[in-house]
Amino acid sequence: MRKIKLACAASFGVAAFLQFSEDACAQQLEPSSGVAVNIEAPAAAPTPAPAVEKPAQPDPEQQAKRHSVAFDVPRVAYTDSAFGSGALTLGAAGFGELRSSSDTTADPHFGGGIRIWGSPIDRLLFVLDAQRRDSTNEFAPSVTAQVRILGSERAGWALGALARYKTEGFAEMEGEMEGGILASLSQRRFHGDLNLVIGGDFDGRESDGELLARAGYDVLPYLRVGAEGRGRYRLAGEVDLPGGRSWDAFGGAQLFAFYDHYFGAVTVGPSTVGMVDTVGWSMLASAGGVMF
Repeated sequence: MRKIKLACAASFGVAAFLQFSEDACAQQLEPSSGVAVNIEAPAAAPTPAPAVEKPAQPDPEQQAKRHSVAFDVPRVAYTDSAFGSGALTLGAAGFGELRSSSDTTADPHFGGGIRIWGSPIDRLLFVLDAQRRDSTNEFAPSVTAQVRILGSERAGWALGALARYKTEGFAEMEGEMEGGILASLSQRRFHGDLNLVIGGDFDGRESDGELLARAGYDVLPYLRVGAEGRGRYRLAGEVDLPGGRSWDAFGGAQLFAFYDHYFGAVTVGPSTVGMVDTVGWSMLASAGGVMF
C-alpha cells in the first residue's frame, strides 16, 4: 500500500507540473490588460499603376524647319536658290513658257525644255538645262555649277555663287558665260531669293546684267504663294533686245506646290521679254520630282 501511495503522489506531481507549464505559456502570450492580441502578417503594398507617357507635343519652330522637297528645287522659274540641294540629291523637271503680246495680230511664243540637277556633296550643285533659245529658236543646252559659300538650311540663310555656260545649240559650242552671286533667306514660313548675274560672249563684245528676285509665304505645309521678278539690262554691245530696247523685265504672281518628292509651280504676269512694241504677258510652268 505504501508503494501505491508513492506512485499516485508522483503521478499527481507530474500532472500538476504540466498544468503549471501550460498556464505560464498562456500568460506570456497575453498582455497584462488581459486583452488577446491578434497578430497578423502585414498586407502586401499595392503595386503602383504603370505611368502613362504623354505624347510629346511638336515644337512649332522645329516643324517650320523640317526639311521638305522645296529646299531641293534650285529653280522653278528664273531665280536660283542659294541653298542649292541636299547632298546626294538628284532631281528632274520639265518646264514650259507661253508669251503673248497685247497685239492680237501677233502669234504667241511657246518655249520650254527639261532640267536635271544633282548634288554629289554638300554645298555643290550641278544643273543641266536644255531649252529653246529666243535668239536662235533652237534647243540649246546650258550647264551651271553652283556652290554654297556660307549658311545652310538649318541656319535659315545662305550665300552662294554660280558659273553658267550657255551654248547657241547642240551642234554649236559658241555661246556665253555667266557668273552670279546668290542670297537666300528662309525664316519659318517666309522664303526669299535674290540673284545678281552678269554674262557675256567669249569675244567680250556683248554683255548684260540681270537682277532676279523671288519671295513666298507658306500658307499651307505644301503650298507657297508669292511673286517673282526679273530685270535685264544691256551693258555692252551693239545688238539691242527686241523692240530696240536696252532692257526688258518680267514680274508676276507665283504658286509653288510641293509634297513628298514632287513639286509644281506656275508663274504668270506682265512682261516685255521678247515683246517688240508693247507690254504683254508671260506664263511659266514647271513640274518634277526629287530623289534623296
